[in-house]
Amino acid sequence: MKIQLDCVPCYVNQAVEATGYVEMTEEARWEVVQKVCEELSRIDNTKPSAQIGQKVHKIIRDFSGSGDPYYEQKRNSNEKAKEFYQEFKSAVENSSDPLNRAARLAAAGNIVDFGPRSKFDIESELRKGLKEGFEINHWNLFMDKLDTSRRILYFSDNSGEIIYDTLFIEELLDYPGIEELALVVKDGPFLNDVTVEDAKDLKIDSIKKVTLKTVDNGDGGESPSLWSDAVKNWMDEYDLVISKGQANYEGLSEYDNSNLFFLLVVKCPIVEEVVGAGVGEKVLINAYVRQHG
Repeated sequence: MKIQLDCVPCYVNQAVEATGYVEMTEEARWEVVQKVCEELSRIDNTKPSAQIGQKVHKIIRDFSGSGDPYYEQKRNSNEKAKEFYQEFKSAVENSSDPLNRAARLAAAGNIVDFGPRSKFDIESELRKGLKEGFEINHWNLFMDKLDTSRRILYFSDNSGEIIYDTLFIEELLDYPGIEELALVVKDGPFLNDVTVEDAKDLKIDSIKKVTLKTVDNGDGGESPSLWSDAVKNWMDEYDLVISKGQANYEGLSEYDNSNLFFLLVVKCPIVEEVVGAGVGEKVLINAYVRQHG
């Protein structure tokens, strides 16, 4: 999804917020925000919004002197999400359709975001996730694809919600015929996204049949960017691809692969208009159907 004009003030707000999470003088915070504004004044509006976001947050990391401004927020989000894990795990296991309920919980967990919606209530959103379905619901297509799948590619999004992604992942791995699930994480800090270090700290890499793949966080490391040919090739190599969260939707929405499904909560009016579901609604969208009907 290409950057829209209304994305610009959102990125400025993120810079203001992020600099408030680290020890900086008011003067230093002004300097970071001014550099972000300079970058935004030069943006190529044909590029994906997520790509611009990487540039913005690299400036924040570099000039704030903090390798990960969201470190404490990520840790707190994970700890808060864990408080309800056993309760919701039992609700999934005792459900008549555990996989569907786990998917809805994973989607509900997507509310944990320090980008477009920095204020949220994890517990209430998860409880809504147990009750509410998907506003756009391609579940039958998802199950048809899962029935013939052996290898799954899962693009992760934020900390906190990763706890409930894991619950969904475990249900997917129990599905007959699934041999591997590759979890895609960032190779370094970006907003409150899950990094390879975060995934290892949570021992996700020790789950049987789970492997980790990394995409670039904007620092220009060896990992491919989300919108690269390398990542496109990954999607072609796997039977089923799950893109979790709004940022991954923004980065991958140009693709129309029939094996690609977007699982997210709509968090801003721009995505609301593109997706066709209201802010706060959960959706499960097949990429091919989205583009071709």
